[in-house]
Amino acid sequence: MTSTPAKKGIDTILKKPIAAGIIIGFAAALVQALLFPAGGPVAYGFCVACHSRDFIDVIWNNIFGTSLFAAPISLAGALPVLTIVGVLIGAVVAALVYREFRLKKATALGCVKYTLGGFFFMVCALLMGACPYRIALRIGYGDLIALFGLVAIVIGVLIGVKIALKKMEA
Repeated sequence: MTSTPAKKGIDTILKKPIAAGIIIGFAAALVQALLFPAGGPVAYGFCVACHSRDFIDVIWNNIFGTSLFAAPISLAGALPVLTIVGVLIGAVVAALVYREFRLKKATALGCVKYTLGGFFFMVCALLMGACPYRIALRIGYGDLIALFGLVAIVIGVLIGVKIALKKMEA
């Protein structure tokens, strides 16, 4: 009886939470080190809310000549922060590579629910100071509203996980 050697590819390594955390942590630190000299604040990590806001605001400002707010790092370059575009492209590529990409037929109610959910997420995230990095910094300065925001994020994640698990069981 012969045993086949275990595969040691990147997939196997990334399935271990500690290894994935270390790799992602180092990658995030490298990106932060590269972006900080460009004018980004220390707390400007990866944030779906802030980066989406900046992406839309910079494009809107360029087209219509307005002066909507955008973080300094988004204004420093020729292009706004493109992390959201990168996440979307990366998600599609990963789904295609692992043969998990499927188009679903949407109902009108489903489209309305996703749109309202996204709008509600963005409004709440931007009202609470957006990303967990900033919330942690605000908590460090004694901001009780930021503590409320952190508790709300944890509760929201737990509810989202429960909903996702129920949908997977069905």
